[in-house]
Amino acid sequence: MNMYKRIIAAVSVALFTLLALLAAIITDLNDRDFPKAIGSESRLSISFTESEFSITEAFSKLEELNISMDLGLVKIAPDLAENGDGQIFVALKDGDLPDHFTWFSGGKKAQIVDKDRLAFSYPDGVYLVTGNTTHLAEFEDTLNSDGVEVKRWDDSILDSLIFVVLERGFTIVLLASFALISSLALFWLSARARGRALQVLGGCPTMRIKGQDLTEFSGTLLVSAGSVTMAAASYVGVFHGWMYIGTFLKVLISLQAVIIGISTLAALIMSASAWPSATMLATRQPAVKSFRSTANVIQALTFVLVVATAGPAWSAYKHSSAKAIEMAQWEKLADQVSIVFATDIDEMDRIEPMIGELVKDAESIEGVALSYTYTKDMWPLAEFGEYSAVSFVNQRWLDLVTEGAKKAVVTPVSQSNMADDFVDEIQAEIKILSREGHSKDLSEQMQFLQPTNEAKIPVAQGGGGERLHFKNNVLLIVVPSLYDIFNDSTLTSMISSGNIVFTGVAATLQLLERHGLDVQALRDHDINGELKVVYIAEEGILQAQFAAYLVWLQNLSLFAFIIAFSVATAISALITATLQAKRDFPLRLAGKSWLRILQNRVTKEIIMGIILVLIVVLLQRPESLIVLVIATYGLLIVPLSHLFAVHWCFNRVSKRRI
Repeated sequence: MNMYKRIIAAVSVALFTLLALLAAIITDLNDRDFPKAIGSESRLSISFTESEFSITEAFSKLEELNISMDLGLVKIAPDLAENGDGQIFVALKDGDLPDHFTWFSGGKKAQIVDKDRLAFSYPDGVYLVTGNTTHLAEFEDTLNSDGVEVKRWDDSILDSLIFVVLERGFTIVLLASFALISSLALFWLSARARGRALQVLGGCPTMRIKGQDLTEFSGTLLVSAGSVTMAAASYVGVFHGWMYIGTFLKVLISLQAVIIGISTLAALIMSASAWPSATMLATRQPAVKSFRSTANVIQALTFVLVVATAGPAWSAYKHSSAKAIEMAQWEKLADQVSIVFATDIDEMDRIEPMIGELVKDAESIEGVALSYTYTKDMWPLAEFGEYSAVSFVNQRWLDLVTEGAKKAVVTPVSQSNMADDFVDEIQAEIKILSREGHSKDLSEQMQFLQPTNEAKIPVAQGGGGERLHFKNNVLLIVVPSLYDIFNDSTLTSMISSGNIVFTGVAATLQLLERHGLDVQALRDHDINGELKVVYIAEEGILQAQFAAYLVWLQNLSLFAFIIAFSVATAISALITATLQAKRDFPLRLAGKSWLRILQNRVTKEIIMGIILVLIVVLLQRPESLIVLVIATYGLLIVPLSHLFAVHWCFNRVSKRRI
């Protein structure tokens, strides 16, 4: 029996190590949301979109409330100097925080900079509260009364665990843990089956037998859990920092308690459902016979989970790859800025001619890019045909988003291959937006392109340039000149929506000053508004930074499912081999091959496995062959398990141990 305990201990140590890794990931996620090194206990998402504040007024309001309430607000922004794959933290009040701090995950230190970094940023975004949280409710009410949307999250381990439950990638890890622990419970009970039958035959009380089933099994799990907890906690303290021990232990112990509790319940149910009957004892049937149906059910369930998890795991991997590509595109736009208008309609009309000249000047130095994309919903009268969207771009935009490409990513499209009605709609749309006195046949001056089969070109959504769409079926209409094609009003509108962007903060500020659009020049013209220069890639980079964890967890959970299925299959095969030992032993002695002996039982399980695979495929409709690869493994492990089991039983019968 000690051998079985050692096997359970070894497998459960691997399981609890997986949970420790999950706890470390949750601790890291919690630290990313609420950095312990700077004492963050709350997190705010603030949006001034629906308020009447200008960018300057919004920051002034935040700084005023921050000082008066001692909040210690810190805005999260991408580190554009590091190709966009990091973050920096901007303190709204100088002197209260260190210049750098470390994360739970270690690596590069996070940098805290002063508020000058926000000179070219939107006030919208995520802020950490590192100071006094007493007046946070008052802070929210004050901003809400001015039309500012504020969402608040407080540091909570329970919320982190709820997030884990709701997030599919994390949930699959827990399901894998349940499957593995149920297989271990079945393994333990099947190992105790003969001894338990003898106890029943000897008149031992039922509760005492069940108590032994559970206490020995749970005790083994607790020893394994305790060993992993001490080792993991020591590792976290030494290599990550002792400040994280509390959070890490709360998460790990909570996960372990759930797993051990469910495993104990599963063992109790299996113990009760497979209780030795009087008939079984009287007819001297093998004690493990009562576990046969349970073993078959667990084997089938784990097999279904393995196959069903393979597709999502592969999808998560592809999703992560797509996110990496998206991040790379945002990195290419890291030095691109947009001009935000904080003016009324009358003032906007007055500065439109100056905006047109500014665009013309920027084009002369190749410092302006356009992408304005129409989807089918935005342009219902046009027949897009094979295309999902139409995007007006200039060459500068194409140069930005295709920089570094090793081969051509776009190919020309002939107008003769496009429907005449579609071309007429394009010409009509351009005519509405074009400058007066322009030639009638505008489409002849433009180039029509589409992505190659393997390429996805990022294009900015019309009216909301901060959103990029990655499409391989978009029609790209390359305009030769923004100033020559579009009128001043259209150019101003496209700039205000972020569909026209400029290169470099310093260069854009010089353009504004040169064309009388800086603050002082506007005041000289009795214009009270202002034009603010902001980076366009900040929010996109921040949103694209979270994908790797889910891929890790999907792959780890798939591995755990495979182990659980393998254990369940091996136990089922051992039970079957024990029950069939009286038949298999003389057949083998008579010279029958193991293949012939196992033919019927293996064929039945493989047919059932194929049926389950077909059901999963029909329900999921996976896009990858990875499901078939995993299914092949599952169908291959069945005959191998049966072969191992009959060998083991044959040797045991030969030695008169069965």
